[in-house]
Amino acid sequence: MIPTPIQEYLQDRHIWFESRPHRRAVAAQRLAASEHVSGDLVAKVVVVRADGELAMAVISASQHLDAERLRQVMHAGQLMLAPEASYVGRFGPCEAGAEPPLALFGIPIYVDAHLALQPRILMRAGTHEDAVEIYTDDWLLSERVRIVDGLGVARG
Repeated sequence: MIPTPIQEYLQDRHIWFESRPHRRAVAAQRLAASEHVSGDLVAKVVVVRADGELAMAVISASQHLDAERLRQVMHAGQLMLAPEASYVGRFGPCEAGAEPPLALFGIPIYVDAHLALQPRILMRAGTHEDAVEIYTDDWLLSERVRIVDGLGVARG
């Protein structure tokens, strides 16, 4: 079940969403497979630390993060993937690794331009058994994300 704070946040922001419960899927590509959608439509959150501060990079499940591109865009001296253990509790009430890219958590959100072009996307909703389908434009406007060309790169 979608944690109440996530559901209320989406409703309060008037972001239309459709709840999509599914079998447990930890990897973003497994989420895509369980929902029978292309990995291009699944928003994968990568939590990073840029000069010690947390940020979310959002790319499609079919991509890898171009960390150097993100570092440049953020004008950061240092950028690294944040180990889950380093931010446990920061995204309450979410399971570790199931954080939705929402401003609710008070950290900057950067999204790949390719993903931002999709009419609808699927994102985790706080658990590894729940996702929400949303209209991408509504999410982009509500959450004031920064769109970045080349943030995600195709898997090789």
